[in-house]
Amino acid sequence: MYRILLVDDEWLELDTLEKYIPWEEMGFQVAGTAENGKEALQLLERLEGSENEEENDRKLPDVVLTDVKMPVMDGLAFSKILHDRYPDIQIVFLSGYNDFEYVRSALAVEACGYILKPLNTEELKGTMEKVREKCSRSFREKKSQAVVTAENFRNLLGFSAGEKEVLWEDICRSCNTILHCGQENRSFYVGMITIDEYRFLSGYESNGQDILNTIDTAIRRLSNDRILPLHINDYSYLLLSGTELNRAASRLLEQQKEAARWITVCLYENRRPLEQIPVLCQEMSRFRQWHVKMYGSGHIILCDGQKEARKSQEKEKPAEYGTLIACLQNGEKEEIKKWLDNYFLEWSEREGGIGKGAFELTEKIYSSVIAVNSAVEEQMEDKAELYGLLSAAEGISLLREILEQFLEKITDILSGLSGDRRLEIVNRVRQIIEKEYSEPLTMEYLAEKVYMSPNYLRTLFKDYTGETILEYITRIRMERSVVLLKETNMRVNDISKKVGYENPSHYCAVFRKQMGVTPNQFRSKLTGKGAL
Repeated sequence: MYRILLVDDEWLELDTLEKYIPWEEMGFQVAGTAENGKEALQLLERLEGSENEEENDRKLPDVVLTDVKMPVMDGLAFSKILHDRYPDIQIVFLSGYNDFEYVRSALAVEACGYILKPLNTEELKGTMEKVREKCSRSFREKKSQAVVTAENFRNLLGFSAGEKEVLWEDICRSCNTILHCGQENRSFYVGMITIDEYRFLSGYESNGQDILNTIDTAIRRLSNDRILPLHINDYSYLLLSGTELNRAASRLLEQQKEAARWITVCLYENRRPLEQIPVLCQEMSRFRQWHVKMYGSGHIILCDGQKEARKSQEKEKPAEYGTLIACLQNGEKEEIKKWLDNYFLEWSEREGGIGKGAFELTEKIYSSVIAVNSAVEEQMEDKAELYGLLSAAEGISLLREILEQFLEKITDILSGLSGDRRLEIVNRVRQIIEKEYSEPLTMEYLAEKVYMSPNYLRTLFKDYTGETILEYITRIRMERSVVLLKETNMRVNDISKKVGYENPSHYCAVFRKQMGVTPNQFRSKLTGKGAL
């Protein structure tokens, strides 16, 4: 259904036109009314800038039915301005004057009809039928021209062979016609809209096709803003306009709401020669790819100055794997998010980029946390499914979202482990100490062996045993020392190394603190060769 704007200075005539003419039967919907040309132009400006567009509305009317004789600004002056500013809008004159000069003025602005008052409904229906046919024909021609222009652009952007100079002339002529620029014009405002994470949306997201259709419809409707969206491939649209694109791009993201998170817009703030567009498209694609990987989708990128912006990344503290394990064990979900920030920033500068980093992290988590813990492994999804999601993701936003959900699930599972499972971990640490007490054991080493953070293991061990890990290590070493002093003739220096102390003096000091005597005094007492 086409939209019509009614303009007449006589309120009774205007009221009759608006309320008593069967517009819907003729295929029209009243977009608004005005009492003179100036008021009508103001209304058109408001409609053009409207940000509350309904789903299937065109903001501007397709047809204006205007009286000729009006105060402030009459129909002829109004129609000339209307034709210059909005050449796609069809004009129909309504007048009580059957004068040749009026008819000639109507022809000068390519009016579709000239209806005389008093209004005859049948005559109006006949005229509006012709107007509707012209609107439909104009829409088909414009769409067809846009399709041909897009195909020509694809040929040029793909560096295909052919008569490129002829193509440029055809493209320039088509763009100027569609955008109502003068035929001598050779420069346009240039932009690119991409549907990001296209593989994920089309292959993994349950309502992905609906999202893709919604975005595609919204982009195509940019033509109502005198923007030419040219469909370059499945997920990219080149934008050309005779006016700057920032406002329309901002409005698009605002209106799309949830779908906006899947859209990135690249813009140049100044006009660019048409012949530069293949190079600009490559440049916008590079900027967009880098930006999506670093910051995700849902942004407008002003391409001027991007080279400088890409050099200004701050270095963060390295993302230590042990820190992540600690966060998982302690249920610190916000800290996990911060850790991922640093991790991805770190990987953005490495060979292979953030995609490779996501896979390496996932593999490490599976091998060191999930595969060794049956309670966790039973509740986790299949690794192949997770890898499929990661493979489909393009930028940091979706990769982060997938990994955050993955790590949060592990955190929830670990926090739900039973007390017996925690005791099992403590007993495993005891076994390691009792077997390897002669080695230089550290808290970090023990924590790594049971896939926990040092701090969490330290707390867990103390809660279950009543003593610290260092106290337990010392006790085991002293017990083994006593056995060696009793049952062997080994020198104290050799016993020191046997139970894990490289420095005999330190060993003797620890032994005396624990047993109240030195090792030699302890042995002398056992053999009766001296008093303590």
